[in-house]
Parts: sequence; structure tokens; C-alpha cells
Amino acid sequence: MTSEIDRVIRFPRLLLQVVTFLSVAAMLLPSVAIAVQEESIVVLWDRIGKHRTDAEYDRAIELINQIIQEYTNSDEILRRAHNELVNTIQQKEEDWDASEVKEKAREALARFPDLDAEETYFHPDQNRLYDQLRRQMFGLLKISEPKDCRVFLNDELKGVTPVQLDLVKIGQYNLTLTKSGYYDKSQTINIGPDDKKDLSLSLDRQRNKRWWFYRVGPAVLAGVALAVGLSLSGDDSSPPEEAEPLPEPPPPPAR
Repeated sequence: MTSEIDRVIRFPRLLLQVVTFLSVAAMLLPSVAIAVQEESIVVLWDRIGKHRTDAEYDRAIELINQIIQEYTNSDEILRRAHNELVNTIQQKEEDWDASEVKEKAREALARFPDLDAEETYFHPDQNRLYDQLRRQMFGLLKISEPKDCRVFLNDELKGVTPVQLDLVKIGQYNLTLTKSGYYDKSQTINIGPDDKKDLSLSLDRQRNKRWWFYRVGPAVLAGVALAVGLSLSGDDSSPPEEAEPLPEPPPPPAR
């Protein structure tokens, strides 16, 4: 009987231990997965570097493209991969002006307009190439007035005025400004290479149903008050009508 009771008591404790273990494991698994991923990507970078050292550029390029396809959720890894790709193709072509080098650099900037290459690892000419292509691919858009307006480019919110957008891809956009209490303002704008647009616009205030009263009401009320005042203070000069005389009393009776 005693052993049966002990088993009944130990079962909840065992269950609690299992649940606790599983909870801790669930908390640690993401960290372990991240650590494994970081270790694997470090190994891949080392392999890419070795391929370049051995002039095995095609193998390095193939490995970099594999990283770009597999690590789509990590901007940090993708930035490094695009830099590695441009750098590897340049070493293969031995020319920063090679068409394939510029093509891959443009693809990198289209994904990350502010991309730069760490000059302690990559050649300084890589950033100079990026700057040259950025001037061809992007322009600047600044909107100063009116204040506190939401700015949309092709229905995508870009900020609240005053706002400056430094890297806007060249092309045609539908620019829309919105502000509470005002009508929306929309117009088409064109951003050219190395363009610098500084716009000051204006919005029209909305007029609600009571607008006519605020504009017309005071004048109407003033006119009514004036008319009433004149009628009350008017001078009527016609004489009053005379009252009809009372009838005379009948004569006294004869004796």
C-alpha cells in the first residue's frame, strides 16, 4: 500500500521535471540554431576566401550565389554576400570597369541602396564604384512644406514632412501628401540620375457642413439685428383716433 502511494506521489514530480526540461530545451533551441548558423556561415566565408586565393573564382561565385539564395532572411549576410560577389568577379576580370562587375554592383545597390564595402577587408575602389553607380541610379527628394504631412510615393509611406529621401530610385512616381483636415494633394514627379528635388507644396483646407454658417452667418445675424432695432425705435407720427362719445342717459319718468 505504501509503495502504491509513493508511486502516486512521485508521478506528478516526474511530470513536472519533464515539463521543465522541455521548456528549457525550447528556450535554448533557437540560440543553438543561431550558433550553428553563424558557425556554418563563417566556414563558408573562409571557403570563399580560399577559392579566391587559389584563383578558383567560378567555385567562389557559385558558393556566393548559393548563400544569396539560402539566406534570404538575413540582410547582414546578404550584404556581405553581394560585396563578396562583386569583389570576386572583379578579381576574376581584373577590371573595375568590366560590364559584369558593374552589373553585379547595380544588382547589389538595387537591393541595398546604402551598401558599402568594409575597406579593411575589401578594396577601396569597390566603394568608389558604388558611389559612381549610386549617382546614376538614384536621386534626392526633399519636401519642406507644408509641415506634418504624410508623404506617399506610389502608395508607400515614406515619412512626415519635413522629410528628405536621399536614395530614391530613378523613375516616375505618384507623390501624395495627406493631412487631417485638408484635402489630399497628388501629383506625378520624375526622379532623374543624381537629381535633387526640393518641393514646397500647399494643401486646401476641408470645408464641413457648418462652413457656410461661419462665413455667412455673422453677416445675416447683423442684418437681422439691424432690422429689428429699426422697427423697435421707429416714430409713428399719425394722431390717435378719437373715442366715440358715450350715449346720453334717458330722461326721468313723468309724475
